Amino acid sequence: MNIQSTYNILNMTHLKFVTLDVFTSTPYSGNPLAVVFLPDDDSTALTQSQKQTIAREFNLSESIFVHPVREKSKRTIDIFTTDCEIPFAGHPTIGAASWFLSHSVDPADGDGVTTLSTKSGDIPISVQNRETNYVAARIAHNTRIHTARFSLKELVRLHPTLAPFFTRPDVTFPLFSIVNGMSQLFIELPSLEALAAVTPATGGELVSADYLDDGWRSGLICVYFIVRDVEDSITKKKVIRSRMILGTLEDPATGSSASGLAAYLTLTEGKAGQNYQYHVVQGVEMGRRSDIGVGVTLDGDKMVEQVVLTGTAVSVSEGKVLVPAH
Repeated sequence: MNIQSTYNILNMTHLKFVTLDVFTSTPYSGNPLAVVFLPDDDSTALTQSQKQTIAREFNLSESIFVHPVREKSKRTIDIFTTDCEIPFAGHPTIGAASWFLSHSVDPADGDGVTTLSTKSGDIPISVQNRETNYVAARIAHNTRIHTARFSLKELVRLHPTLAPFFTRPDVTFPLFSIVNGMSQLFIELPSLEALAAVTPATGGELVSADYLDDGWRSGLICVYFIVRDVEDSITKKKVIRSRMILGTLEDPATGSSASGLAAYLTLTEGKAGQNYQYHVVQGVEMGRRSDIGVGVTLDGDKMVEQVVLTGTAVSVSEGKVLVPAH
């Protein structure tokens, strides 16, 4: 077999990939993301099962699969966890936007790309700051503050290490959806000491979807622990510090939860017709600091008009991954 034949076989059986650390400009911080480029030839298109196998091999919270270019201004991506395909997630969206607008050397990318096409719909993307490579994605929203609230008794049952940090037994916590199927339980804590005491849920138990209103009981509920008005040693500004727990799992950067939190705070504390900016710092306790920006605009009726997620990403690795057998 000659060199050209070997090269052709490798190209047919392997896909190019890169990995990015998202919501950071420092390698080995932020939230890792695998970006896999699908073959140009539709006859060698991957099945959903093959994509899932590759995502499971990377074993990251999410991996994305980039479709061949079909429109100059649009790039289509599929988003997979290790278990399933999902329609939307924050750090894959910012990672993809950062790749196309800041990192890709493909002349077809760059300024010409204005839209990410996902299973959740089209997402407008743009460069927010060329010097820092910050990108912005205007995300879909269909917000809901749910009627039920989560009791302190239930919180302490799932996270007993937090019991010493609450003095009022009647405190309750809100549940919120940024879109149907993507919901959060917000637990505001009194201090960074309390945030450091957060542990995975007892027995890996998830928050029941029964807490959500009728018609909204799809998807998983992320438990988002927050401390507001923290003086940040790096930015020298006040930020929201956060941690996200889903059963036994902790994520260093959860753009969807940060977006939900920003929308909830704006709806409950903001004024009609105003724009509010939030800086959320997540992942510090994991040694993977992530800086997540969210801007929320209310219309004249005090409804959420726009949610814009911002951040940056840094390239960490690149290579080829073997295409799994059918």
